[in-house]
Order: sequence, then structure tokens, then C-alpha cells
Amino acid sequence: MAALKPHLKLVELASGDVLYEPDQKVDRVHFPNTAVLSVVMVMEDGRTVETDTVGFESAVGLVAALGSSVSINRIFTQIPGFTLALSAHILRQQVDQSPPLRSLLLRHAQANLAQAHQSVACNALHGVEQRLCRWLLASNDRTARDVVELTQQDLATMVGVQRTTITQTLRELTSAGLIQQGRGHIRILNRRGLETRACECYMTLLGTLNRVIGPDATVDSSAAAPRAVRAPETK
Repeated sequence: MAALKPHLKLVELASGDVLYEPDQKVDRVHFPNTAVLSVVMVMEDGRTVETDTVGFESAVGLVAALGSSVSINRIFTQIPGFTLALSAHILRQQVDQSPPLRSLLLRHAQANLAQAHQSVACNALHGVEQRLCRWLLASNDRTARDVVELTQQDLATMVGVQRTTITQTLRELTSAGLIQQGRGHIRILNRRGLETRACECYMTLLGTLNRVIGPDATVDSSAAAPRAVRAPETK
């Protein structure tokens, strides 16, 4: 990744910023640092379904370096923060010259695909509370913060249910002492309690990311050295 360092640009993203739309040419690849990005499929009637969430463990726009140059999804900022952006053209040049870099990016692409597949299975087989707990845990891992800065409507979109359903589920988790609700944010009070209520997909995906990507996963905030996928810490 050292060859990419001179070409990386630190970009600050606000909540809701759209990076790519379906059928849009991908001209930049983003390596999230503190930002968390949402990948959604857009239906003809405008409804969206999240298929992947990407944080510091991976990247978006890799299709531009691995054969395709057009996005099939909408990708937007779920949790505000910073990414390291890189010209897709430059990345393609580097990939052509570096088999190890190409191998690393293919592993990132494999990890993203695994997350998308797991999300499909999770949405079909697991209940709202299980999925919400998984989502909150994953957000905590990606941001290293106990406060998730999202509205109930945002959460409903991420989990794929009506807002009223999310409201009721959050109320139950609050009553159980697992979270505390605030205006536009959720504070995690009992991580271990969330882990016991989350579905198996949380630990399955965590294991997959560490196995597929490994310790040379990402670029750190100095754009100099890679970081490993963060493991959860139970309390």
C-alpha cells in the first residue's frame, strides 16, 4: 500500500453524502477511516434495501480497479467522518504493476461480497431485534464509539423495516438497560447484552473479515500503514 500513499487524499464526509449512484461511473475509490458507508440497492419505486455496510475494514469503488467502472448501487455516508480517496485511474495503474496489491483488493472485494450475502440471509431468517443488535455492534466496532449518531428513520432504513417497528424495538432494548436513546443518537450501555441478543451473523461476519482480509486490511489515518480488522471487546 506504500505506493498509494502519495496519491491518497483525506476527504471529510457528512451524513447522507452520496458517493455513487446506480449506473454512475466510479472515478474514485474510498477507503473509510472514521466514516461508515452504506451500500443499498434502489428499487424502481424509490425504496432502498441495504446490502452492505463498509467501514475502516474495507473500501468502496473497488470495481473500478478490478474490471468494471460503473456502480450498481447507491453508496452514501451512514456515519460522518473521513475517508482516504484515490483516483480509480491511478489505482488501476498500480494494480497492473503490483500482483500483491491486486491480491489484497480481491480479498477486500471477497469480504464485501461475503457481507452482502450474509445480509441477505440475515434479513430473510432473523428477527428485527437480532438484526438491530448486530447492526449496533458492527457500528461500535467500526467507529470505536459507544454512541451511534443516527436517527430512528436511518436505523429503519439500515435494518429494512418500518420506523414504528424500530421505535418499538429500541424501546425494548432501552427497557432492558442495553442502550440509551437520545435525539439523533443511540448510546450503547451494555455491549455484552447486545451480543447475547444479536443473531449469529455478527460473529460469523467478524470471523470472515479477519480470515479473508487479515492483518494487512486497511490504510490508517496517516495514510502510511495498514490496520487490522478490529475485534469486539465484551464488557
